[in-house]
Amino acid sequence: MSGTETSSPKSHEGPEESIGLVGVGYVGLPVALAFARRGFHVIGYDTNPAHVAALQNGDPEVVTATADELLEALKVGSFEPTTDVSRLDHCGAFIICVPTPLDPGGTPDLSALQAAARMVAQHVQPGVTVVLESTSYPGTTRDIFLPLLEQRLGQVGQDFCLGFVPERIDPGNATYRLENTPRIVGGVTATCTDRILALYEHVVPQCYPVSSPEAAETAKLLENSFRNINIAWVNELMRFCDEAGLDVDEVIRAAATKPFGFMAFWPGPGVGGECIPVDPRYLTWRARRARSPLHLLERALDTNDWQPFYAVQQIQYVLQQSTRPASEALVLLIGVAYKPNVADVRNAPALVIMERLVRCGIRVVYHDPYVSSVDINGEFCHSVSLSDDLLHEVDLAVMVTEHANIDREYITRETPRFLDLTHGD
Repeated sequence: MSGTETSSPKSHEGPEESIGLVGVGYVGLPVALAFARRGFHVIGYDTNPAHVAALQNGDPEVVTATADELLEALKVGSFEPTTDVSRLDHCGAFIICVPTPLDPGGTPDLSALQAAARMVAQHVQPGVTVVLESTSYPGTTRDIFLPLLEQRLGQVGQDFCLGFVPERIDPGNATYRLENTPRIVGGVTATCTDRILALYEHVVPQCYPVSSPEAAETAKLLENSFRNINIAWVNELMRFCDEAGLDVDEVIRAAATKPFGFMAFWPGPGVGGECIPVDPRYLTWRARRARSPLHLLERALDTNDWQPFYAVQQIQYVLQQSTRPASEALVLLIGVAYKPNVADVRNAPALVIMERLVRCGIRVVYHDPYVSSVDINGEFCHSVSLSDDLLHEVDLAVMVTEHANIDREYITRETPRFLDLTHGD
């Protein structure tokens, strides 16, 4: 903790104050709408004019919020999308949800987060509560935000509050939404934690306090690293089973009958989205800086990065059974989103598979009812409609992402060859 807490910033007893939501995308928009539904006035600030214009017109542009939710908040005036930074001048709380991607070299790119920190520091007022939700390495909240806010406002825990609440948004998940997913809260001081809990408990009934922002930051990275490691393990197991003539799905289902000590994970063409393939690299980067490398996690990341290339090898092997040479073959990929039933192609393995097949001289088309077009090697490819003629023409149909509205039986019946890269229930 920093200093002595002789007085407290204002608490969050009711929804009358304004919240400045910085970064209104996949994470920020559902957070903004959740607070707006509870009566807060949420000012959604974003630097992308086209995105803000879409929000002002009622188009959420992301799968984590619906047009109905957005339109209702706009109608009652509880949500205000804007590019006008001066609208943030009198907010009682700030929530930062800006992207934290990797740079081309695979290291953390904190440029958007650092810019947001500088901007917020210029517009905060005494008594403000500032919360970072963007995923980053342990120490980000304290290293980047705290010095700027202390310089502007004074003593943390006394003149302002600061903490980290990791996002837990799962696009397309109809069971666990923002309101029924517990949240971790780590304040810089005990008073900070209490104030942030009071704010978030307006929208999330279950909040779990931890001792520091670093504990919350590390917990978030643990969650997605856990998934990455276990997916990598079953991906390696799948390769072994392929060589041994075993059905990896049968093996996993058999193991899953054990009622304790086992959790089923399923192999696939790779990992996608902005969490599982990205977040663990913030942890490995920080661990190496601390001279305590996480070798198991690094190996898991490499394993999952290789998985789309293994899928390409499987496709090439099946094409060898065709009467046409690979250079004349036509491959149909089914589903290019990174997960079923969403239009999200961020870090999607299908894009790597498509790019690699094209580089190998293989003709590729794709069908995805959620994704109308994708950029492959600088050229836009458009989703094709399924038809008898198309399915009879292709040499191989490959199931990459199985959306609920894809007719698997029809595809397998009409195509000469079918390869399934999906696993599990």
